[in-house]
Amino acid sequence: MIKSNLYIGSRYPVKRQQLRETVKRVLIKHGIDHAQVDISVVGSRKIKKLNEEELGHFGTTDVLSFPQHDKNQLQDIPLPKGLAPHLGDIVISFPEAVKTARRFGRLVDDQINFYLEHGLMHLLGYHHDDH
Repeated sequence: MIKSNLYIGSRYPVKRQQLRETVKRVLIKHGIDHAQVDISVVGSRKIKKLNEEELGHFGTTDVLSFPQHDKNQLQDIPLPKGLAPHLGDIVISFPEAVKTARRFGRLVDDQINFYLEHGLMHLLGYHHDDH
């Protein structure tokens, strides 16, 4: 079972089912069929605050990932029977998605899903410097 916990403000028109399908597709592609992920779609102030307070980076950004566990730990987490391991949290900036989608001629939902895939890869332990 793959579970996507969505936290999306009502002012952000996002295709929730598409987000769930993206999570499922990416995780299954990487051999994970039992996990849960928290996904938040937020405004500029919230993502700027998280970026600065949690990561020590200045300013806003498009997507943040907060892995719950090390990549190699996932199989070693003791959980109650039936409870899917929590991979972590992904926070996506709706205003940044709109701005980037306009710049590249994409749909906003496609841009949000691009950020979601990027965030999922970070939760799975892949980083920009991995080859």
